[in-house]
Amino acid sequence: MSSKELDLQHVETISLFPIRFAVGWMWLDGGLRKALLKPAKLDPNSPSFVLNKVVTFLPHAGVFRPELISFLENPSLGATFLTIFSWFEILVGLFLIIGFLTRLWAFIGSAMAVSLAPAAWLGSTCEDEWQIFSLLLAGGVTLMLAGAGRYWGVDYFLYKKFGDRGIFQNVPILKWIKLW
Repeated sequence: MSSKELDLQHVETISLFPIRFAVGWMWLDGGLRKALLKPAKLDPNSPSFVLNKVVTFLPHAGVFRPELISFLENPSLGATFLTIFSWFEILVGLFLIIGFLTRLWAFIGSAMAVSLAPAAWLGSTCEDEWQIFSLLLAGGVTLMLAGAGRYWGVDYFLYKKFGDRGIFQNVPILKWIKLW
């Protein structure tokens, strides 16, 4: 590998870290605020319960409408879902920040961002929801395609030890997918 190629790879890695950190921090912060810092947001008996906001965007929920209605009709089910979702926010954020299995966690984060789509046009209660949704989705897709980079992140060490496929090289679908 020439020094010019090495420099380009280093530049690509440096440019990925701020994206990975920003997207990871958004997920980590969102999960921590609900699950640990203000658990009342996950309590159906609290006025801060997150599902109380659902009513404001239910008319625009599209394909998510049936699930949202079931959560409103059964708040304990909604609280369970929100608790699991919040812990996944923490995991996605933490693993993106440290660069561990970045492509997998970016895929999970992108899927979670799409599930937040009904809130993206909330407008009346939170004008920046569409910006958060856009950042999480665009950043997640970018990280799915690019990975953590070869220098800053746990994936670098996995790549050095296992190569592109690692222990999964005999799994048929993974021959088209880079893991890290």
